[in-house]
Amino acid sequence: MKHSSGQQLFVQQFPLNAPPGKVIKLTLDGVQSSLLDTSGSMIKPFKKPKQQREPRSITVEIEFEEPIVAQEVKVDFSTGEIFVVGKVNSAIFLYPQILMPSRSTITTAYDKKKGKKLINFYFQGPGHAFFGIDRIFKFYDRVYCIDTNTRVSAAGVTIAVTTAITVTSENIGDKGIHITSDHTIQLISNDPPSGNPELHGIWMLLARVWQNHPHLLEGRLAIITDTELGKIRGWNERVEPFYDGNMLPRGVDIFYASADVGSEEYLPNRLMKACDSLSTKKLEEIS
Repeated sequence: MKHSSGQQLFVQQFPLNAPPGKVIKLTLDGVQSSLLDTSGSMIKPFKKPKQQREPRSITVEIEFEEPIVAQEVKVDFSTGEIFVVGKVNSAIFLYPQILMPSRSTITTAYDKKKGKKLINFYFQGPGHAFFGIDRIFKFYDRVYCIDTNTRVSAAGVTIAVTTAITVTSENIGDKGIHITSDHTIQLISNDPPSGNPELHGIWMLLARVWQNHPHLLEGRLAIITDTELGKIRGWNERVEPFYDGNMLPRGVDIFYASADVGSEEYLPNRLMKACDSLSTKKLEEIS
């Protein structure tokens, strides 16, 4: 770990004879994160944990369109940026430079007896990778955290409640972000179509917002969900339909954050937990 001008910089160097490749995978263990309120105090958990928190790890996979020879990876903990220094694999002599990835994924998780428990997952296209899912608040004009819960009523009707919390952000200097939640939207559906009710809820909510509040869909949008982790990359690359044969609208990307864990560490997880609680509360009121 290097420190300079207030920076906290982690540098991983590669052997001089490292072979060329298209993918770099980096895992950082023992990562600690917490949320602060406007006074700078640490936000406390919703309830006291029953046991000590397991150490978190963040795994970053960085992909390139053509083989590269990497010399080092730099992680700037002050800004969250991740840089790969090296050169394109070529018979021609090239000077090392900062290389631009074609895509990257960032996975935050911790170990359990039965395997890893996923906290959040971030996929992005071309551009430098970033350390942590909270960066989406900096790069998107509006973020939607959406969760759907279902219950069968006494009359045998399946009721689905979808809750969305919308968030906008404003940069404070180079490192800070001020977050504002300006809308909470709920939709109720009786006997929703077969399939994943989470996806139906997201699609119906986007349609409803488009009809009634089109200004809320302007600019780049991020949708955070806690379902279908394995399909998120295909959705964001527009190679797999999102719902009913339709691709995600242009300018909309999907991210994953669990409502079960991470709510005192990462803002997307905290918002997902709030959506889950609101959907559950509404189900109790109407069923």
